[in-house]
Amino acid sequence: MKNQNRWIKVLIILFILVLVIICNKETIINFFSSIHSSFNRTIVDEKRYILFLNGLKSTLLISFLSIIIGTLFGFVLFLLHKSRIKILNIISLVFVRFLQGIPVTVLLLTFYFGIFGTINIEPIIVAVIAFSIYFSAYVCEIIKGAFLSINRTQIDSAYALGFTKIQTFKYIILPQVLSYVIPVYKNESVSLIKSTSIAGYISVMELTKASDIIRNRTYEAFFPLIFTALIYFVICYVFCKLLDLIYKKVNPRVVKKS
Repeated sequence: MKNQNRWIKVLIILFILVLVIICNKETIINFFSSIHSSFNRTIVDEKRYILFLNGLKSTLLISFLSIIIGTLFGFVLFLLHKSRIKILNIISLVFVRFLQGIPVTVLLLTFYFGIFGTINIEPIIVAVIAFSIYFSAYVCEIIKGAFLSINRTQIDSAYALGFTKIQTFKYIILPQVLSYVIPVYKNESVSLIKSTSIAGYISVMELTKASDIIRNRTYEAFFPLIFTALIYFVICYVFCKLLDLIYKKVNPRVVKKS
């Protein structure tokens, strides 16, 4: 009886939907026609999709070069922090605190119009330098937090069992550091990828700049912005999945739970 009533409700809803479609047939056709026309104007006409491809190329280049260089530079800052020379500790601390205290937009504009203002240099190179330096401060803090989370007793126990320094680092320290670093590193990396959308301020043809150009030419905002959002989503999603795979390799507990 319950199934019969359910099917009756479904048939009634379908009947109402059919009536609505029939009564508003012209309106629905016009609606989809306007969407199709808008899509053609913003993406297909004059091969405007090429602008998105060029923007995607710049976004990927800036994002992943900045992540790689920023990670290396962040590790250098961490080594300076761990150094026994006090002046190097102070330099590392001041540098990190300064970068954490200023907006990335201000840093980017300062590099482009201030530091490199009188030098003939490609804007995309300036963007990579600015984002790399900005990202390095957060990488330094992530690594620092990871090493602080390790209990010193574990290291002493490893030495007591006859482990060498290399073995202790490989089997005791590194797995724990990576299991702490990767989730936080993933969030900061995704944040950096999305922050590259401001690179258009210094005339870099990245995704957001490409959508702005198309919007100014066609006076259509919907599809350029939707396409830009979807592309950023795909980039961040794929990057997160890659880091998740690495995280499962270094943290067996995640695999057991899943």
